[in-house]
Amino acid sequence: MGAKIYLANFDKLSKNVNEEVLKYVKRLNGSVEIATLKNAAAFEKRFSADKFIRIVLSEDGKLFNTKQLAEWLNPKLSKNMVFLVGAAYGIEPEIKQKADLLLSFSPLTFSHEHAFLLLTEQIYRCLMVIKGHPYHH
Repeated sequence: MGAKIYLANFDKLSKNVNEEVLKYVKRLNGSVEIATLKNAAAFEKRFSADKFIRIVLSEDGKLFNTKQLAEWLNPKLSKNMVFLVGAAYGIEPEIKQKADLLLSFSPLTFSHEHAFLLLTEQIYRCLMVIKGHPYHH
């Protein structure tokens, strides 16, 4: 995998959540980076739709299990991609419309911190599935 996966959000993470997120990022040996952005304009500027596969977390997005998400990601790993977790009031409709995938973990609503931690852990699991590691069990 030569490309990068970015995990982006609009709000800083609390110390405890950030420590948990960084554990997964460390395990992924530089293939994943975190980007905290101020707003949608900053997201558009840094992660333009023509240069990144853009996955936006949304409660009305597509539901996958871990193996299905790994299968969706696998052929795209040669390209840079960004996963975006919104702030307390969600994500602007313009960003959702330009997303390559709206992804849902559940029809339930989570805090951005919980969603970010879930996302980080799922990316780790997906990459382990792709490598043939049985971690997803």
